[in-house]
Amino acid sequence: MADSTSLNKAAERLFVSQPSLSASLHDAEDELGFQIFNRTARGVKPTETGARFIRDAREFYSHYERLLKKYTSSEKKTFSVTTLYYAFARKAFVEIVKDFSDEDYDFAFCEKKASLVIADVALGKSQIGILYLSDSNRESISKSLKSNNLEFHHLTECNAFVYLHKNHPLAKKESVSLDELSDYRFVTFDTDDVKSFFSDEVIERYGLNQAITVADRATELNLLKTLDGYTFLSGVFAEETNEDFVLVPLQNPDDGLSHSFELGYISKSSVKIEKISLNYIDAVRRTLNIAGFVC
Repeated sequence: MADSTSLNKAAERLFVSQPSLSASLHDAEDELGFQIFNRTARGVKPTETGARFIRDAREFYSHYERLLKKYTSSEKKTFSVTTLYYAFARKAFVEIVKDFSDEDYDFAFCEKKASLVIADVALGKSQIGILYLSDSNRESISKSLKSNNLEFHHLTECNAFVYLHKNHPLAKKESVSLDELSDYRFVTFDTDDVKSFFSDEVIERYGLNQAITVADRATELNLLKTLDGYTFLSGVFAEETNEDFVLVPLQNPDDGLSHSFELGYISKSSVKIEKISLNYIDAVRRTLNIAGFVC
């Protein structure tokens, strides 16, 4: 419910009626002695005390789930990773699945935007999350990590690049400016993610808030090829993904921000990282070194 903006939406997600959910919420608040949510005409939002309570309740429930898995013999071991759209993360995951295939694990690998990477690790859906910090997103992401009792672990530093098809008119340039890209279509998985690269002023000036949004890598590559489109990457790119596409350094748009990125992984602060998670991080490091990344 804490992730919904209204009681109606929360009730739909929980498969209960709105009056029933509202009554249960009132009963919980009466028992606790404080208000969990503020109700307004525009929806519901956790109070300051409610937000802390929700965070602690999630942590408590996560511990409860881990106890069930530990002491229920029929429960299979699980290993899950949630990451931004990175080929190296997929490649390392395949390596782990092969190495641990005889140990009866249930494996899961998800590619999502940064806020959902954080949510999956915070809720215990994934043991490891992979994302990056920049001048633009560092404050907000660090605040979100802290409020969810998560920790960021540094892996490497990268720079901003433009990703183009090899036949794109700008593909052979040594570097590319935003002015040069203004005649071409911007393609992205997540329009919010561009805020990690640029200031709001630059986004507005160059129309980067008017992107073609896609849901998968194949569609993105097709649009980059057929429309002479472009996207931005943080320089972490596996050569094995597609030889028909190139990375060209992005010229600094001089918006006062550093366009270097700190790639890392996140985990729960209060939970010891398990062996399989450590092996996955080692596989990520090996992949980054072996594949010749632009970092």
